[in-house]
Amino acid sequence: MPGAIVHLITGCMMFFIGRYYFKSYFDGKDKLKEKILLAIVCITFTFIPDFFLITYYSTHIVSFQMLVPYHELLHILCFPIAITSLITLKYVVNTKRTLIWIMGSWCILLHLTMDLFIEEYNLWI
Repeated sequence: MPGAIVHLITGCMMFFIGRYYFKSYFDGKDKLKEKILLAIVCITFTFIPDFFLITYYSTHIVSFQMLVPYHELLHILCFPIAITSLITLKYVVNTKRTLIWIMGSWCILLHLTMDLFIEEYNLWI
């Protein structure tokens, strides 16, 4: 599982990919709020599966060993939730911000993929 800097870089990259891929959505007048929302969603959603680790490293309320099962459970639950939300957003729901939430779901899936395949070095990298 990579550290915080790798997750932050990934969230930023997903923002730029989403902004470029959905270029026609972000063109025009008064789309600054949409770009800011996309940035917040992409960066935040890359950190959602690590909620328990963020809580541990910022507060040290309970031991790391106590939070590991909850962290793993959250990772297991996030995968089907993200897949279901992608399918639902693509084919069922039609809101004006669907593209932003699709990018958020992809950020969660990318986070889970990174955690599977990238080895952890420390908290930051």
